[in-house]
Amino acid sequence: MSIAKILYRLSMLVMLCLVATSVFAQVVADRQFPAQAKRGVLNMSNYPNVITMDGVQRHLAVSSRIYSVTNLIVVPSSVTSNSLVVNYTVNVFNDIDKVWILTQSEMAKKLPTSN
Repeated sequence: MSIAKILYRLSMLVMLCLVATSVFAQVVADRQFPAQAKRGVLNMSNYPNVITMDGVQRHLAVSSRIYSVTNLIVVPSSVTSNSLVVNYTVNVFNDIDKVWILTQSEMAKKLPTSN
């Protein structure tokens, strides 16, 4: 076996180990939500005309951010579901500024109460 093949296989093994550890780290890490976060059901099927949170018409803040279940930021126009369980925060104008789309395990957990 040539040295080039050995180095190639070794580099592939190292790459595989790095990918495996990064995936494991993402699966194990729990997302932390702010103490003032609320839970609701978001309907964005008629965005940008209207969005509703728990059946009440609401507005997204200009600087709003929506985080997917993998904690990546998604653009509001790509969220077209009519029933997403989310955690969210509001700004001083009572507009929704941050939204986290929840996984099944996050839905099962209770929100911490803010004191």
